Amino acid sequence: MSERPGVVCRECPGRAYLNLRGDAADPQLRNAVQQVVGVDLPREPGTWNHADRSRAYWLGPDEWFIAVEGDDGLVVERRLRDVLDGRFAVVDVTGAQVQLALSGLDAGKVLQKSSPYDFHPRNFPPGRCAQTVFAKAAALVAASEGGAFDIVFRRSYADYLRRWLADAAAEYG
Repeated sequence: MSERPGVVCRECPGRAYLNLRGDAADPQLRNAVQQVVGVDLPREPGTWNHADRSRAYWLGPDEWFIAVEGDDGLVVERRLRDVLDGRFAVVDVTGAQVQLALSGLDAGKVLQKSSPYDFHPRNFPPGRCAQTVFAKAAALVAASEGGAFDIVFRRSYADYLRRWLADAAAEYG
């Protein structure tokens, strides 16, 4: 019998979240994000990058979702605005988002029960992310190493999704 639990779900507090739009081919944008946030913007659809305390998720050809641990979203937004001077759009969405970390031997099974998206490891290996319907709510799901996943969704769904996940994970312990 495994010592590792079937499913563990925990909230990831203390993060700033920003939505960034700009020209992916613009080296000034890419350099500014690296300088201010410390992470490279992903270029490939459905991928995410991380470095130290920061993560950048690909949402579209000119759109990224950025998560920074321990920083104030308004401060990060201001720094980006100062460096880029109008070459992009950035919005601090920290107050509107919640992030949960889902891990454990059966975390993938819980995802499969919660969404029509194919979260099988062949289709959704570490480094992939997708915007999808998750338990009837819009969410961004990202695959990490070791069968762990990050789920980011609107704060207004927090209670509902916590209850959904508890019910979906109940059979796995």
